[in-house]
Amino acid sequence: MSDELQRADKGISGFLRSLMMTSTDRINAWNRGIIEYQPCSIDAFFTPDRGVYNAVISGGENKMRVKAMAAQAICAVKNNFPVVILHEGNYELEDQIRNVFGGNDKFVEVNNDTSCFEPLFSLNELEIANQIMETASELYDMGWKARYYIEGIGEYLKKSGKNLSFNMFSTCPHAQMFEKVENLRMQGGINDIEEQQIKSKLMKGQSEIDKLDTYMASLKMEMGDLRYIPGNGQQPINIISALNDAEIICIDIASAMNKLLLNTLVFQLKLALSKGIRYTLIVDSISLNANEAFANYLKAPTDRICTLIAADDFYSMVGGDEKAFNALMGRCQIAVVMSHTSGNSATKWAEIFGQYDKYETSYSRAKGSSKRTPFSLFASPYQNNTVNINERREYVVKPEKIMRMGYGEAYVLTAARGELAHLILNDE
Repeated sequence: MSDELQRADKGISGFLRSLMMTSTDRINAWNRGIIEYQPCSIDAFFTPDRGVYNAVISGGENKMRVKAMAAQAICAVKNNFPVVILHEGNYELEDQIRNVFGGNDKFVEVNNDTSCFEPLFSLNELEIANQIMETASELYDMGWKARYYIEGIGEYLKKSGKNLSFNMFSTCPHAQMFEKVENLRMQGGINDIEEQQIKSKLMKGQSEIDKLDTYMASLKMEMGDLRYIPGNGQQPINIISALNDAEIICIDIASAMNKLLLNTLVFQLKLALSKGIRYTLIVDSISLNANEAFANYLKAPTDRICTLIAADDFYSMVGGDEKAFNALMGRCQIAVVMSHTSGNSATKWAEIFGQYDKYETSYSRAKGSSKRTPFSLFASPYQNNTVNINERREYVVKPEKIMRMGYGEAYVLTAARGELAHLILNDE
């Protein structure tokens, strides 16, 4: 098997196959527009020299989808894009990415074994305040005054020479803050004006302290063993710091139900865009229904990132939302579709592949004899052969065909090539 695309309808085998086709078969094959390729690796559709594309991988076996995600990551790195990979416990994906990039000092894994995720690392006090305010769900009901309090804590920590970290914010001794600010002024760390400015911000946010504590406790619980703990021997990291350093970061979010954690990741992805950082995002099977911020981020149009979304059923992943499906497919430049078990999803992909004019040929034969005439002793037999050609619209790929595809079988729709390909993908 090859890593390069080779037409299956060319050469001797293609010529022999064409000999078995009728003229109607040839017309129908032309109208369907499907290009048959010989078996090859999914890598053939993700070649660095062609750039990095938005892609959707739906259906089939996890192994095949993992190969596609790894191929996209390789393509991005060779085109000098940092890479962010988000998944829910896909250990096969982790292993594949580790095998590919394990020797690269720019590769970082964030999971329960590495314990290095620090959500506030490398952010300034204003960015920290924005992150907390934007990621807190309606349940925390934090008002605008909380922003002042967070900024006040950040300014105090910064003036004290301490790092702005989740550990510092989550263990903040709120009742002692005014005293600590006064002590800092007496030690010469700040002047009188700076003391009053910090105290003013702390005073404005007093009513939000309990909400902030609840938020911090909830985020700490959701991060679990992902969380960086000072002194654990790891280097703290998050999406912003990884993208700033042009790294490849693979994050296991454990569950899309970890709303604050996923909100935090989405905020940092958006913050990176606001800083002018271009990157490639790879998302594996994270339901859009589970998180509104995540769904809105993926649906928002932008040409500054390339996104690959993989799922065992992409249509189900978007919750059957037609607008979300159409928005994501509208930017998709490569769609790899393998076998599906859902009839609704198969029909949706059949609609994406479109319809064509199918011609069907039928034959009829009439036999009989003419009446005897005065000039003939016997009736004359006759036979009429009639050829009927009927035209009707039909799916280029029928839903039932999508549901019956075999191991590794795929249809690949590519905008760059302007074609719909059919082939068997190599799993080696």
